[in-house]
Amino acid sequence: MISVEVTRKSFGRAQILGEISFSISPGECVALLGPSGVGKTTLLRIISGLDDTFEGAVTRPDRLAMVFQEPTLLNWRSALDNLTLVTGIDEAGALNAMAEVGLDGKSQHYPLQLSLGQRRRLALARAFVTNPDFLIMDEPFASLDPERIGEMMELTQSLLNKRKIATLFVTHSEEEANTLATRVLRLGGSPAGLV
Repeated sequence: MISVEVTRKSFGRAQILGEISFSISPGECVALLGPSGVGKTTLLRIISGLDDTFEGAVTRPDRLAMVFQEPTLLNWRSALDNLTLVTGIDEAGALNAMAEVGLDGKSQHYPLQLSLGQRRRLALARAFVTNPDFLIMDEPFASLDPERIGEMMELTQSLLNKRKIATLFVTHSEEEANTLATRVLRLGGSPAGLV
C-alpha cells in the first residue's frame, strides 16, 4: 500500500503544494490530472523519494520504477545495454522484455537509431523488467502522435494487466486517464491540493 500525506511543499517563500492525502493499493492505477505548472511533477518527485524537502510523510515500497517525460536512456549504449546495465537483468531476460514491448530485433540499436515511440517502449521495458511493486509514470506518452499514443496505452494496459503493480501516472489527457486508470485524482488551486 502506498500512502501519501503531504501537508506542505514550498520553494523559497512560494508554497506549491498544500494538503494532499491519498493511497494506492496493489494493482490499482491512479491518474493524476491538472493544469501545467500546478505541481504534478513536484508531487511525483516527493512520492518517488527524489525530493524529501516537504512537510508530511510518504509510505512506499522499496521496489519502485519510474518512466519520465523523456525516455532518459543511455544514448551511447545499445538498447540491450540500457536494460542489462541499468537494471542488472541478464541478456535473456532483457531480450524477452524487449520482445514484450514490440522491440524484437532492436537489441543492438542505439537509442538515437530508434524512433521516439520505440525509445518510449524501451523506457517502459526498463521499468517493468525490474518487477516493481510501485510504478510512477510522468506523462509517458508526451510528444507522440495520436496513433502512437493509442498503441502505447494499449501496450501499457497489457503490461499492467499481467502484473499487480500499484501505479501512479501524470497526464494532461482525460482520454489517457479514463483508459488506463482505475481512479482519477485532480490537482488544482494555489497552493495545489486535490479537487
